[in-house]
Amino acid sequence: MSFNQLSISTRNTFLWLRNGKISGSMAPITTWLPTINNNNHWSPNRQLLNQNQKTSVVQYYQKRTVMKLWRERTLREMYWRSKRFDVEPKKIRARSEWQDWNYSSEIYAFAQRLGEGKLSEEALTRAFTHQSYVKKQQLNQEQLGIAGVDINLNDNSELIDSGREIIIKHVQCYLRYHLQKAPEECIQAITEYLLSDPILADISKWIGCTDLIFCEELPPSESTLANTVPAIVATISQQYDLKRANNFITDFILTYLNGTDLLEIWKLEDINLDLNRYLELKGEPPCEARILYRSAIGTIEACYVVGIYQGSEHRLIGQGPGESLKIARHMAELDAFRNIFELQIENIRFQFGPKAYELNLQQFEQENFHIFQQEDKQKSVIN
Repeated sequence: MSFNQLSISTRNTFLWLRNGKISGSMAPITTWLPTINNNNHWSPNRQLLNQNQKTSVVQYYQKRTVMKLWRERTLREMYWRSKRFDVEPKKIRARSEWQDWNYSSEIYAFAQRLGEGKLSEEALTRAFTHQSYVKKQQLNQEQLGIAGVDINLNDNSELIDSGREIIIKHVQCYLRYHLQKAPEECIQAITEYLLSDPILADISKWIGCTDLIFCEELPPSESTLANTVPAIVATISQQYDLKRANNFITDFILTYLNGTDLLEIWKLEDINLDLNRYLELKGEPPCEARILYRSAIGTIEACYVVGIYQGSEHRLIGQGPGESLKIARHMAELDAFRNIFELQIENIRFQFGPKAYELNLQQFEQENFHIFQQEDKQKSVIN
């Protein structure tokens, strides 16, 4: 054992001795004492410590600790300096460049991880082959003077379009089933969120698509990672059936909604929705805002709590806090919309797993109501 290998154990033993663990009438203990062998290396030597050896052992470990700390600090500083500067950045290499890479084995393992063991290697390879990779191979052939040779590569452009249609249809039916009082604008906003590049790219990364993708750029861009997921969905639909593809969407895409505030996804500010205007379109009595609580007025920690009351019965339909009356009223209106559309996190029970597989979503293909649908009807009658 070298001197450096004893750094951690030496420090722990010294602290143990220094804190008075060997004191009083405690029985003799056994520990490891390092000694210097013929090769000038530190090696452990098992010895029995008694009470008379306490002072010498503590002094010994004090000297050893000082040497070890000095050496450790120097090595640590040298290590982190090499990480911070004076080091050439390493070239990013594809995983396929290493000798232990076997693409067929990786494809098989990928299918097994997803629980889709019957997916063929050819079908998955096409799902991972993007159009940029095919164009790159064709360009390489032209540069080599063999442009007329067929490279026999099919990209996943058609799979991406087909997979997106499958995802959109299933996600919207799933949301309409669980959010039956939410307007269609909310359903569409959540669908766009789940189909956005950051969400799909995150899914693609965590299911292990990064090293399997054939594309021009290295590492794959966010859009490339995102387009891979719809291609996989379309491949599952072709190899199995549509129900199996919908189960994949439920397990890997819709689970991103669990515990999420849907009003953080659906921005009411973007559609300029006013609470009194919406209640008027629905034929309900108007509402008014009132201050419920306030504290620390005139300080930087001021807090207001505003409530929204509706009708002659003064029914409280929403409340929210804020550091100013304007912010508090805005938060109260958001809470009122959350209660009207039943978008509370604690009340939404999204179903996943086997229970979600058995849901009958075909009857929810029809769109929910639109917020300004009645206003459009009124305008058409006037015109």
